[in-house]
Amino acid sequence: MDAAHVQTALASGPEAPADLLAQLASAPSAHSPVLVCVFVSSTFSLADVLRPIQARWPDATVIGASSSGEFNERSERPQSISGWALWGDFKAEAAMAEGLRESAETVIGSLATRLNARHESHPHRVGILLLDSMSGRGEEATLLAATLLDDQAPVRLVGGAAGDDLAMQNTWVGVGEQAREDAAVVAFLHGKTPFGIGVQHGHQAESEPIKVTRAEANVVSELEGRPAWDVWRERTRPMAEAAQIDVDALEGNDLARFFFTHSASLASGSEIKVRAPLGKGDDGSLSFACGVPEGSVIRVTGSTVQRQLDSARAAAESAKAQLEGHACAGALVFDCVCRKLILGERFPQAVDAISRTLDGAPVAGFETYGEIALDVADHSGFHNSTTVVLAIPR
Repeated sequence: MDAAHVQTALASGPEAPADLLAQLASAPSAHSPVLVCVFVSSTFSLADVLRPIQARWPDATVIGASSSGEFNERSERPQSISGWALWGDFKAEAAMAEGLRESAETVIGSLATRLNARHESHPHRVGILLLDSMSGRGEEATLLAATLLDDQAPVRLVGGAAGDDLAMQNTWVGVGEQAREDAAVVAFLHGKTPFGIGVQHGHQAESEPIKVTRAEANVVSELEGRPAWDVWRERTRPMAEAAQIDVDALEGNDLARFFFTHSASLASGSEIKVRAPLGKGDDGSLSFACGVPEGSVIRVTGSTVQRQLDSARAAAESAKAQLEGHACAGALVFDCVCRKLILGERFPQAVDAISRTLDGAPVAGFETYGEIALDVADHSGFHNSTTVVLAIPR
């Protein structure tokens, strides 16, 4: 079957792994898919989901990540598994490496040495990067991937940082039959016509500037010379009170939700890059999914339901434009968990907007702790509070 075909699936409950595989296997093809991606609520074992899929299709490239929300073009359900499978004239390979916390350079370098295949018959290439968000190495790993994976040609990347249903404790990525913490997975997909990448966030800065006065790697200890949480609490209190939130009583999942809906922003040219705190230390520090430089200036961001819907549609429009007139067979979507928190019951409308913009193409993905979108002209491709769309040409 030369024409590309994408099959999506969404399953929940105790029989979810078997149900997901049955849905994917119902595709109108007797052949093995080229690439299968699965995104798994922390209520399931990622390895237990990967294993039967790889056994069913031993020649397929199978990758996955734990998540904080799962969806396809038909629905979005908590504590589920979403699946996305691609058939057609493509080539794919993937690898995983551990040790991200200790050295992102070693991990990405190891993957680069194992994923250097190029195919003259399939000149267009896109990489999918999945990583353990608890490592705090999201942006560093993405920048290194842009450098070490380019193989004498600029690399295009999409992907996401794994989630764990807002527990903020353990996140997993996997390839084949294996799943690991403290790891990164890269898969390359090669095609004969261009892939489309779209990225939009729908947020705007809403506070006065706040200077980062003490930070190391992904941990910000001080803002304006004081404990980071004290300053963050003060600057976000008016927004919290408007939403009837007691910022002083926040803890656990409620604190995680607050961080994702009241994130930080860094200026990036005429735009902003959103940076969501992942947790609060006992010393009042804030940990992020990637580094926030000491000396930088941040602002608290905010958004609305309508801006979130508009930005999802805009991401799909950008991805569609890059297909150079080819129809879209399907799309893989990496969407920040904060967007679900803002949209609430209207989240499926954002997914539907993506599918409709892509002329009704099937869509599946997961709610992440960080999104990756790196095109040829980009300097940094790690985002928060963002929708990333990978459109596949038919």
